[in-house]
Amino acid sequence: MEDKIQTFRQPLVTATGIILGFILNFASTWVKSDSHLSDFLAYVVGACILFGTTCLIVVLGRVLRMDYPRANAEAYYKRTLKLFIWGVSVAFAGVLIDMFGNFMAV
Repeated sequence: MEDKIQTFRQPLVTATGIILGFILNFASTWVKSDSHLSDFLAYVVGACILFGTTCLIVVLGRVLRMDYPRANAEAYYKRTLKLFIWGVSVAFAGVLIDMFGNFMAV
């Protein structure tokens, strides 16, 4: 049986890897720096980064999986793409909250 998601695999792996790199870089500098956010907002930012990173790692696992259900490849890829969008969006929301908090503190 042919691999129906082969053409989507490489671009999604590349995009996920690059975005994961940016998120992990942000997280490593965010943890070391003093934040002007309240404790609650700091937990929200941390949860967003954690959730986004987890979603993107799941996306990598799904897109690199060779034994996916080939009979239902379109639905499998759509779910993977939704997870990708959720992961990027939630992590981006966390970064925006931190940026807004730092901007308002100055």
